[in-house]
Formats: sequence, C-alpha cells, structure tokens
Amino acid sequence: MKLSELLKAAVSPIPSETYIKNSARLVYGLFIIGGLLYYLTNGYGTVIALALALIVLVGQKMLLTQANKDFADMYQAQALFEKTQNYDYLRFIMARSEQMLKDNKVLSDKAKNEIHKLQAFSQDELEKMSE
Repeated sequence: MKLSELLKAAVSPIPSETYIKNSARLVYGLFIIGGLLYYLTNGYGTVIALALALIVLVGQKMLLTQANKDFADMYQAQALFEKTQNYDYLRFIMARSEQMLKDNKVLSDKAKNEIHKLQAFSQDELEKMSE
C-alpha cells in the first residue's frame, strides 16, 4: 500500500453510526501539530497539543452520552404516548428535539434524520388531536 493511500485512509471520514459527528480529523491534526512542536518547544508544545486532543475526546464523549440519553428519552416518550395517548409526551418530544437542534451543533446526519422523524410523528399526532 502506498503512503498516499494510507494517509487518505487515516484522514477520510469514518462512517459514523453515532449521534455525534466524528472528531478524528481534529485529533489527528492536533497529533501532527504536537509532533511538529516537539522540536520547536522542547516538548512543551506537544504536551499542550495532546492535552487539547484529550479535551476534544472527552468533550465528544460527553456530547455522545447526552445525545444517547436524549434519544432514549424521546423514544420512551413515543412508546408511552402510543400506550397511553397522553399528548404531553408528544410535547416533550417536540421541545426536546428543538432544544437538541438548537444547542448541539455537532449532531450527525443520522441524528438529524431521527429527530425529524420524531418531530414529524409528534406533529402529525398533535394535529390529529386539534381536529
């Protein structure tokens, strides 16, 4: 395998099955910057770059945990609505999904699609209620 193919494979976006966009490119970039700074700063720049990479990874983990929790709550609300026909569950889905779209700028396409499906379900059921 050629070096250019290895670099493309390392930098290409990894298919994400999670609700948060992958931060691998940013972390790779920080590793490279850390390697370059090693000689210029006698290792201090490398420590800073690696600390930033660690912060990015911890932040991604926190966002992923919160997104998983929010989706679990919304799917549970959908199931409870189907069981009880309590429209407060639909209002919760609408409010939580709008807040997620507003607050979390790194949602993956999968997450956005699922949010739109949940919103469409809730909106349809709420329109049926008002008729």
